[in-house]
Amino acid sequence: MPPPSVVKSQSQLPDSAAGKTILKASCLCGTANHEVTLSKNDLPLKGYMCHCTSCRRMTGAQCLTVVFCPEYYQPAQSVLDKMTPYVFTKRIIQYFCSTCGCQMLARCLENGDDPNSTVTWDVATGTLERIEDIVDWQGHEHLQDTLDGGFADFLTEINGKKLERWPAHYGKHEQVPPGWSSTSRSNSKANPEDKLHCTCRCRGVEFYLSRPSARSALAEKYWPKEPPVDISNEQLSPENEILYMRDNNTKFLAGLCSCNSCRLAAGIEIVTWAFLPTFQITQDKEGKIPWSGDFGTLKRYESSPGCHRYFCSRCGAFVFYDAEDRQFLKDVAFGLIDAPEGSRAESWFGWRTSRLGYRDDDIPRAESFVLAIEKGLREWEASRPGPDLSGGSGSGGAL
Repeated sequence: MPPPSVVKSQSQLPDSAAGKTILKASCLCGTANHEVTLSKNDLPLKGYMCHCTSCRRMTGAQCLTVVFCPEYYQPAQSVLDKMTPYVFTKRIIQYFCSTCGCQMLARCLENGDDPNSTVTWDVATGTLERIEDIVDWQGHEHLQDTLDGGFADFLTEINGKKLERWPAHYGKHEQVPPGWSSTSRSNSKANPEDKLHCTCRCRGVEFYLSRPSARSALAEKYWPKEPPVDISNEQLSPENEILYMRDNNTKFLAGLCSCNSCRLAAGIEIVTWAFLPTFQITQDKEGKIPWSGDFGTLKRYESSPGCHRYFCSRCGAFVFYDAEDRQFLKDVAFGLIDAPEGSRAESWFGWRTSRLGYRDDDIPRAESFVLAIEKGLREWEASRPGPDLSGGSGSGGAL
């Protein structure tokens, strides 16, 4: 994340503040709800999107979305007591809701080697009740970690303002253009790996994904039972009727969701999901230890009757979503995927670009952001060969 600006320390709002603005911040369960009181003079707040591998692994999203608060802002200890701290670096401590896992706040030292240096706080933008006219988005940083540009290629401008695109720290080196990819990016055709490694930031949760097979398209029919030895005579549905697959059943579906539940569970503006049959998620690379909702540092939160969200209890990473009415399928937080070809893992996943899942949830609070992503998705798809075979609907647990 870019370093906070250095200003004179204050313990409360400046006396000269011409009025106050109260920003309400919430998590999904409500345990860590709080208010951020600022001077109107300090609005809009500058917003940033960090794509570094560490932020993606810590959130489960394709990037971290935050705003920096003025130096006088200090959250109450009673609020912090409802959250779990995670030492992200020697300069940054992240705080997430202990109950639902939502990323909420970050405490940032100006100098990680000096514990007495200036302290400022970041707020995860997905927790804010409203960001329209509150957040002035600056751009993307640490794109070099994505290898392929990642989520930044879905969001290139907002309200006509071109977002900056920095390969490393914000403002360092030359910016990279949309469509950029790293020279160190692995050739997926030359390296057709049959397993994808996934991990959270602290490595308390690690698992593997396997490539689509003939059985993948029949997951609803056969899971958890084993299919017949020979399933070659099975009549598969047309590709566009298999909601979680793409490209003639050779790839799984990936999609973006802006529903209130996903946003408040992660604390991130947009949550990105990969949809896979349950049997294709294993705890070991050999594929012998099947998926379980209880391994490593996983913690489960029932967000609504029959719907479960899983996060790492140590670093707060969003990990899985599942529902009792479709146990054959799991939603995997895309930011955890470790693909040598790039953070979009395009040889494994076909991205739904025709729409943003549950966009109507987010329009009232973030209209410009939502419209910008929809425009970016269309432009990204138009720049690629072949059509977007868009079946399916929703995200965040509702295909």
